[in-house]
Amino acid sequence: MPSIDIALNLSAEQCRAHYAGAANSIRTRTLDGRSVELPSRVLHHIIGRDGVHGTYRVIFDDRGRFVSIFQL
Repeated sequence: MPSIDIALNLSAEQCRAHYAGAANSIRTRTLDGRSVELPSRVLHHIIGRDGVHGTYRVIFDDRGRFVSIFQL
């Protein structure tokens, strides 16, 4: 399955906006410099008390649809 690696550094306050649905997507860059936009819902299960911080691998299916995200 195709995947990308991204670095995320979102405060708890920024994550609340995504979790509440006030922000529909998150735009970031892959570790190799490509721009990527993901739906905010993909963050819901990785948000911690302090927000989201670290390097993550995002897995897509063959049609380019989100499958999973996990911290590296």
